Amino acid sequence: MVATGPLAGRTLLVTRPADQAEGLCALIEAAGGRAWRWPLLEIVPVGDAAPALALLNREDWDWLVFVSANAVRCAAGLQSWTRRGLGSTRIAAVGAATAQALAETGMRVDLIPKPQFNSESLLATPEFTQVLGTRILIVRGAGGRELLARTLAERGAETAYAEVYQRRCPQTDATALIEAWRKGGVDMALATSGEVLAHLMDLLGEAGPELAARTPLAVIGGRIAQHARERGWRRLIVAEPASDSGIVAAIIGFYREGGIRRDPPGLP
Repeated sequence: MVATGPLAGRTLLVTRPADQAEGLCALIEAAGGRAWRWPLLEIVPVGDAAPALALLNREDWDWLVFVSANAVRCAAGLQSWTRRGLGSTRIAAVGAATAQALAETGMRVDLIPKPQFNSESLLATPEFTQVLGTRILIVRGAGGRELLARTLAERGAETAYAEVYQRRCPQTDATALIEAWRKGGVDMALATSGEVLAHLMDLLGEAGPELAARTPLAVIGGRIAQHARERGWRRLIVAEPASDSGIVAAIIGFYREGGIRRDPPGLP
């Protein structure tokens, strides 16, 4: 059956971790496109969860800030997390997917930053502008941006990180990907984090600059877009809001405004 829809005849390279990509892929396919799944990150629990558990089980936090759905799922999977302090502790979710993950685990959400689901929007909310003397626990993966904790500390809050997962780059042979891409088999690539973008460029190696120069790239947020420009990407689609539906809507808008359509050859 011939695909129909605004993305018909187009192949999009989806680089999200496998367990986070299916919602986005389903929307792409519903719009007639092909989602070529090529996960560039794996999410795994931290090796030693004891430091995170000790922080999560404190009952004196004013706020818990979950920065991703991964943070929610990995924290909820810690069997020794009692959640005793959640009655009085408010919970912020950086993003709609994070809020949904909290709801699925039975935790309420007191704040979701808008219009963008990121740290900058959270810091602009009234609740996080005046934080002198408050205690804020940021639940996240190992490493990551320091903006949130640094800014809150500058505003007088006590902050700490509960790091409940870590990211790994899967070992993969990109020969088939690069060969198909050079033949026109990738119409657009997607990168939903700076780390994914870095892994993508590492994976492409010497072919990276050539493929970046000729291929549109869909990203979430201006920060990742800037990193992409620095790595040689010229045609950027910045999705706002940074949700699955927002990403697909931005991609459809790009093509409706003159994106070049190609019929992709057969892919391995």
